[in-house]
Formats: sequence, C-alpha cells, structure tokens
Amino acid sequence: MIYFIFILLMIYAVILLLRFIFTFTYYKREKERNIKEENRLSLKEVTIFQPVLSGDSYLKEKLSIIYNTAKEAELIWAVDEDDNEAEKIINEITGNNPKKNLRVIKCSRAPFYENPKVYKIIQTEKLWRKYVVILDDDTAVNTEELENIDKKLLETSIITGIPYYLKAGNIWGDMVRAYVNSNSVYNYFTSAFFSGNRTINGMFYIFKSEKVISLKLYQKIRQKLCDDYEFAKIAAENGIKVYQSVIPCKLNTEIKDLRTFLKLMRRWHVFANHYIKENLDMGIFIFSIIPFISGSLFFICSLIYSYKIFLIYIGISILNFFAGKILRKRIFCENDRIKDMVLEIISGIVQILYWILALIRPSKIIWRGKSVKIKDGIIEVSFDGKEDKG
Repeated sequence: MIYFIFILLMIYAVILLLRFIFTFTYYKREKERNIKEENRLSLKEVTIFQPVLSGDSYLKEKLSIIYNTAKEAELIWAVDEDDNEAEKIINEITGNNPKKNLRVIKCSRAPFYENPKVYKIIQTEKLWRKYVVILDDDTAVNTEELENIDKKLLETSIITGIPYYLKAGNIWGDMVRAYVNSNSVYNYFTSAFFSGNRTINGMFYIFKSEKVISLKLYQKIRQKLCDDYEFAKIAAENGIKVYQSVIPCKLNTEIKDLRTFLKLMRRWHVFANHYIKENLDMGIFIFSIIPFISGSLFFICSLIYSYKIFLIYIGISILNFFAGKILRKRIFCENDRIKDMVLEIISGIVQILYWILALIRPSKIIWRGKSVKIKDGIIEVSFDGKEDKG
C-alpha cells in the first residue's frame, strides 16, 4: 500500500511541477512577443459587443469600466426590449447623454430553444467594424491590452483571453473564484504551449468580423448551449484557429446559495465532460485527467492510511497554491488571500463530487430557469418544462 501511495505522490507532484513550468514558459514567451508598430490593432477598427442582462449587482460597475475606457472603439450594448432595469442602469452610466461611440440595441427576447447571447450577437452583426470583441457584461478588460494585439494573427485566428474571478460577496462566490482561478491559467496556457487549444474563454475573445459573418458561423450555433466551445469548434472547421493570449479579463460573480453553486458546477462539468469526450489527447490526459485522478486517490489514501500522508497532501496543496499565487500576481496584478488558499485546497478535494454530479443524468440541466434535456449540445424539443425552484 505504501508503495502505491508513494507512486501516486510522485506522479501528482511531478505533473504539478511540469504544469507550472509550461504555464510560466508560455506566459513569458507571449509577454516578450515583439509586434511591429504597423501590425498593432487600432481601436478605431474595433467594435466591443456586450450582451447586457440585468440581475447582477456588478453590472453597472463593469459596464462603466468599459464605457469610460473604450476610447475610439465602438461599443454595442444589446439589451432585451423589456429589460427596464438594464435600460435604467445604462441611462445612469451615460447620464441620458451617451457618447457617440455607444450604440444601445434593443432586441426581442430570444426564443426558448436559442442561446440568448448568440441571438443578440446575430442581431448586431451588420453593425460591426473590421474587428469585434465579444465581451460578457460581467467582465472587464483593459482596452490598452487590445492595442497590443497583432492584427496578422487575426487574419487566421480567434484570440481569447484568460479569466480571473475577483473577490465575491459570499462563500459560494468565493468557492467559484477558487475553482476557476486555480485552474484557468494552467488549463489554457498548458494547452496553448502544446498548440492544443480547441476552445475559447467565452467571457472575452476577438476576431476579424468579415469571415465570421460571411460563413454565418453564429447562425450555425444559435441553438447550442455552450456557445464558446461550439463557436471555436465550427470556426476550426472553417480554417479559423484559436490563439491563446495572456490578456487578463476580470469578472465578478454572484452565487446566492449552495443549491445555485452546485447547479453551476454541475453544468460546467457536464460541458467539460462533453469537451473531453470530443477532444481527449495526451495533453489533456497528462495535465488535466492524471493530476485530478492521482490527487483524488492520494487524498483518499491519506485518509485511510495515515494522518502523515494527509499532512503531505496538504503540504503539496499549499506549495501548489503559492506557485499559482506567483503566476496570478504576475498575470493579473492581484493578490490572493489566505482564505483563497483554504478554499482552493477544499475545491481540489471536492472536485471529484462535481464530476460525479455531472455523470448523473448528464443530458439534463437547468436552462433559463427550467429543467431541460440536451442532446449534442442542443435542447431537445421534448423537455419537461418544470420550473426550477432554486
């Protein structure tokens, strides 16, 4: 038994170390990329599109950041025509006298079987400039970072950013923060290091609009639930690759209770399972699946065999946190707290529960407040229609 535990320990520790090295190497390489001045993106050529939906207390703060820093970029805010609260927030931001670079587009409510974000995107395609940024309304990016993008890459690629969750208002929001922040940099950058990125960060990405519109790519995914992955997949089928930038995109989230938290984690892992099923390769297996399995088994063995093994597990987890903290400080200029360390360790321990939840009736999720069945990423016509009480 002790030899088995030792092997698990070595596998777990070595892969964590390699993952850190590859992540740091990729970040350093991208930051040192030399871009010719004539190839730098001009904000005069950029549309920043945001689908706006009320209900998030951070909405005004995040929209204000983009509104006040957009410079020469065009802003398009797509709002449901009956979303009076969102309209009120926009009026408060603009003082009822919006800048010339802002367009507020009122859209009818998306049909139930269509992705609301994609639906709003399609309504505004004809208004886009040469390049378009798709940016969630709870997310902020530094527009100066956009001016460091190489336009030559946008000829053949979608460029996506790297997410970082800011401090939340309660324990459940902080658990989401710990889960995402402890995984995103490693997952995105390690895949990119081996040229294996097949999905995008749907909170922020940018592409050349002409080809996407001419190929009607969004029209082809309007019924797909996981729009970021589906967009990246169909773009790849049409010769448009994913390029992973190191542009930070910071966001907040509101998770009101345990039930909401578990529904979110289950939905994310349902989609993650779907992604792994379609894209499993050695990179995903070595740097995502093996550390998850070996770490979980190592933790279980430590509980069964000896408290000393448990202390070793906690020690490795603490070292892993501080390694990640160094990366996140460098990339996002944000300081993680001791509380974040505790929640990150807890998140790593309970992650196996999220996967188990996702394996139970994986074709059924909560969508727009109702329990629905999905098949190939699309809502089936035969949904049960029950209202979600959570």
